[in-house]
Amino acid sequence: MQDQQISKKPDRREFLKLGACAGIGLVLVEAGLSCCPKLSKHTATASKGDKYAMVAYCCLKCDECDAYIATKNNDNQLRAAVATRWNMQPEQINCNGCKSPNPLFNCSAKKCAEQKKVPTCAHCDEFPTCTNEQWSKWPTLRENVEKFRKELKG
Repeated sequence: MQDQQISKKPDRREFLKLGACAGIGLVLVEAGLSCCPKLSKHTATASKGDKYAMVAYCCLKCDECDAYIATKNNDNQLRAAVATRWNMQPEQINCNGCKSPNPLFNCSAKKCAEQKKVPTCAHCDEFPTCTNEQWSKWPTLRENVEKFRKELKG
């Protein structure tokens, strides 16, 4: 007797769920995002559907960051320029976003935001009184967060 594989037809609810997932998947792939790493243009590991996945904790948008752009476009000239500005070696400039598995920096803002489980420093209720060294070293980053906070309040 041959083994027969019994295929169970999905019920209507399962069928609709599969169809919806497929449609959403197409939209994500078009936007360069996907839960499948081979289809995704981004490698950030923020939770699925996180609209802040490509926004650094300091509220710098990845697609506006020269290190991220150099990496994404494999632009060695831009990579060298960034390395010079940041006093690094060009081969060190490989960034897939601060929320990727291997971020370029593991700064104090990132550590704090991860500990507090907030997507960005702008989401932190304590930001107005925050004394993190990053804000005094790079005041433009603090301005970034303040601007983002205003957008969130909206």
